[in-house]
Amino acid sequence: MGGLAGCNDLIRSIRDYTRKAETKKSWPSRTGSESTTITFDDSDLEGLDFPHNDPLVVELLFRESEVTRILIDIGSSVNVIFGNVLAQMEVSESDIRLECHSLTGFDGYHLMSVGTIDQPIFVGGMARYSQFVVIDKPTIYIVILGTPWLHKMRAVPSTYHQCVKFLTPKGVFPLHGNQQRARTCFLIEHKIRAAKKL
Repeated sequence: MGGLAGCNDLIRSIRDYTRKAETKKSWPSRTGSESTTITFDDSDLEGLDFPHNDPLVVELLFRESEVTRILIDIGSSVNVIFGNVLAQMEVSESDIRLECHSLTGFDGYHLMSVGTIDQPIFVGGMARYSQFVVIDKPTIYIVILGTPWLHKMRAVPSTYHQCVKFLTPKGVFPLHGNQQRARTCFLIEHKIRAAKKL
């Protein structure tokens, strides 16, 4: 967790934000092309190795760089990118806004971000800018796309089908995960854990 849309990091703001959800009684009405249904079926399972409990890891184009090991994480309230990745993409440090955020993991451990940056992501014939929190720490994944990106794209992920789908002007676009990349992340995690023991 690392920040909520529409409120700042104050207890009162968070309580007010929570109360807003309690007062919502109905779903917003759908109009026009938004009524297109996104579904998953057995055709989305072709080429997958079963059984699996793989995370949904994809590859996308950031600026002019192909970025691998991108985790689609519905449990993350922020998009995260790592400082060394920006350096490899030859993004200037001056492009990073010095806005520090406290990020908290599921175990309550927290760390401070270096800043924030907007990055263009090219997918499904579209280019959309997304805001990322910049972290300066070695991790398993290169980028984490959380609920801000998923909601901006109106995307629906399925880890079982190893796919995330969203609407484009040309219809539903399926962005397939890469099981091999996802499984190499287990090896990377093991190496990071072993290095911490030294």
